[in-house]
Amino acid sequence: MRRRLRGLWAFVRPEVGALSGVLLLSLLATAGSLASPLLGRRLVDDVLLPGNWDALPAVVGAMLALGLAGMVLGAASSWVYTRASSRVLVAMRTALFRHVERAELAFFGRTRLGEIVARLNNDVSDLQSVVVDVPLTFAGNLLRLLGASAILLSISPRLFLLGNLLVPAGAWGLWASRRLLTSMGKRLREQNAAVGSRLIETLAGIRLVRASGAEEQEARRFESDNASLLASVLRFQAVSSATRGVPSLLLAVSGAIALLAGGAMVRDHALTAGTLVAFTAFQVQIVAPIQSFLGMFVAMRKAKASLDRVFELFEVPAEDVEAGEPLPPLRRAIELRGVSFSYEPGRPALTEASFTIRAGETTALVGESGAGKSTVVDLLLRFREPSGGEILIDGAPLSRIRRASLRRAIALVSTDPYLFHGTIAENIAYGCEGVSRADVEAAAERADLSSVIRALPSGLDAPTGERGAALSAGQKQRVALARAFLRRPELLVLDEATSSLDVLAEDRVRRAIGELMAGRTTLVVTHRMHAIRDADRIVVLEHGRVTHEGTHQELVGRDGTYRAFVEGSLAWERSGSAAAP
Repeated sequence: MRRRLRGLWAFVRPEVGALSGVLLLSLLATAGSLASPLLGRRLVDDVLLPGNWDALPAVVGAMLALGLAGMVLGAASSWVYTRASSRVLVAMRTALFRHVERAELAFFGRTRLGEIVARLNNDVSDLQSVVVDVPLTFAGNLLRLLGASAILLSISPRLFLLGNLLVPAGAWGLWASRRLLTSMGKRLREQNAAVGSRLIETLAGIRLVRASGAEEQEARRFESDNASLLASVLRFQAVSSATRGVPSLLLAVSGAIALLAGGAMVRDHALTAGTLVAFTAFQVQIVAPIQSFLGMFVAMRKAKASLDRVFELFEVPAEDVEAGEPLPPLRRAIELRGVSFSYEPGRPALTEASFTIRAGETTALVGESGAGKSTVVDLLLRFREPSGGEILIDGAPLSRIRRASLRRAIALVSTDPYLFHGTIAENIAYGCEGVSRADVEAAAERADLSSVIRALPSGLDAPTGERGAALSAGQKQRVALARAFLRRPELLVLDEATSSLDVLAEDRVRRAIGELMAGRTTLVVTHRMHAIRDADRIVVLEHGRVTHEGTHQELVGRDGTYRAFVEGSLAWERSGSAAAP
């Protein structure tokens, strides 16, 4: 806990000056509020009861001046507080986002997106409000409590003790409920995240939902999740209300006892009416801080759950993309030497795989689904690290190469490219800072996007929609190809890069890809024969092992996996061509 609180302090420290100013303004406002009951006593005892009307304007003027000063101080304090606390929130949220961006890929495989979003938004916001609000509110309320208590003691120690007779019992009740509030707060946060996850997953898969006729099913599941959340909210509200309400009730009972005793003292002329009015006002000023402390206690127990959830994300292992040496120009080859990798213990995805991707050549990687092709791509990009063996670039271990430098030198065009919600131009230029509009247009032309762009009213500035929903699968893939043209990579990785294109478009894009590949080190992952046949070298993967390696002519004459693959691919392409008209 201490380590986590020190971590939070790092976000608050830059705003200490501004927050100190907020505290000072709050203390001045508190001092003014403590003076107000004293003016009330003077108004009753020195002006109204004796009929000293000449003093009335001065007392009323002083009251108005205190009210105006309080308003100005409150407005200034609120503005400075909002500015400083918002900066703390932005700093916390940005730091957590940066960390999550670099989290190991396995984390995203086991964590729902809605859970991550809930922690970034809701939990960080709750944590920020407590980190900033609690110290400021505590200091202001503590000063008010101590000041009012001192004045009450000076007025009547007996009434002060009666007015706070039951406070210890309320404090004990708060302490006894602390663990229950924390566990309920954590449960509430988890259920809220589950609702968000359900919403994101359903809307992201809306095409499947509609195609399956499962709208009503998803609506019922969403309603059920929300009903569970509502039940938790109501339980937490009931417990927190009791936690705050019972001490408040005890405090009110004590205040009533003190008021009855004070009334008897006024009746017996042991206390003036104005003093009793002032005592009552100061008693209220004691009640308000104590009730604020009760609210802070509940908020802090709830924030304890948020603190755990936020730092669970901060503690997820993350990549250091800047550690290591810069990638030198590829001169000779990328070599996989006895590389093994497992996503789960006992289920290897690659087993002692060895092959070479020579500089300036095209290497095709073929194999059935699950053979390990995508794992090879992930290892080359250092999304994952081999559990055995090593990958070398011109003889130097890939593990020594800076991830950021490596990835800037690679362009990956996959079978299902991801597009951000933005314009076509923004998606083409993504990851390529400083490129001109002319460069983007040229890349679009080479990727056979020109006809698509001309047909759109906004051209390159047409929106792509969420995940490219406004474009067809083939159009999305051409945007990804245009991005690769613009990137001019050292290593081009084509993972079924033309699988979503129609026959005519594929022919045009294939020629453009050929231009992009010319003289460039290329790894092709595909089941299309045209991409395999022209490769300089073909590597066949089977159950995570390299079973064959050579040119098309060398491998097609041998019996085995590759020959069966070629015959199946040719039959598939013939059937596709026959169906195309």
